[in-house]
Amino acid sequence: MHSMEAELQYARLQAFIDFKVKHPRLQEIDDTLTQAMRGHRTYTLLPLYGASGVGKSTVLGHVAERCRAEETDSSCVPVVEVQASPEDIGASARLDYYRQVLDQLRVRSVAVNDRVKHSSLLAHPGKKSSDPAEWLDMREAVVYAFALLRVKGVFVDEAQHLMSVDTPHKPTAQLDWLKALTNRTNVLHVLAGNFDLYDFCHLHGQVARRMRDLYFPRYHFDNAAECEAFVGALRSLLEQVPLQVDVPGLLAHWRWFGEWSLGCIGVLSDWLVETVDALYKQGGTT
Repeated sequence: MHSMEAELQYARLQAFIDFKVKHPRLQEIDDTLTQAMRGHRTYTLLPLYGASGVGKSTVLGHVAERCRAEETDSSCVPVVEVQASPEDIGASARLDYYRQVLDQLRVRSVAVNDRVKHSSLLAHPGKKSSDPAEWLDMREAVVYAFALLRVKGVFVDEAQHLMSVDTPHKPTAQLDWLKALTNRTNVLHVLAGNFDLYDFCHLHGQVARRMRDLYFPRYHFDNAAECEAFVGALRSLLEQVPLQVDVPGLLAHWRWFGEWSLGCIGVLSDWLVETVDALYKQGGTT
């Protein structure tokens, strides 16, 4: 394959990967998150849970991008995004959270950067510490940065990892930590994750008052309206495929796509991307 043709295929594939189909489930969750960011609320924790591939990460990205685009004050950072790691639990997960938040905010503020530039925990990502003073300094730097840059929300993806505790702490330790942090800052924390997240978040009665649940369901095929919405999403994806596509022919098998993707649009999108990539490598055009 000529390099120019290969580059063109790569660009087309990347455009297809970047395409995020809008569908009713996604729009409903998008509207709810947007209202939570803009409106009056008495809660500071919003767990967003659902099956893998329903679109949790996609909707977080949509809302974060919109909040940034709509912010007219350059000195304000409306949203910080955090990716929780399965490698860090308990105290290490908190430290990883602090680092991700401060790494994003220090580049937006000279004052925040001056506050943390001598922090050994921030300067050495692999470093762990048992010194309470170092931990306190990191936490207070986050609180300071939130206030200075008027952060409205923190979006934590794969948040079930942030909830895991290390021994000998109780399972509610991470919730106590988040409750204390959000009580001080009044910054909304959207915690997106799988159903383990739901179990974690309902261990603590005291936290429930400061929390609202948001369930992101998949499409179910015993409901005519949901079937129609799924078919519409499938059609939108097929129309974006950078190959010759028999859209009506494939839509005739929509139920197969639905059952094997479990009604999750993210899974469906992944399949189509992988298929296009495989066909490109085989020299296919259809």
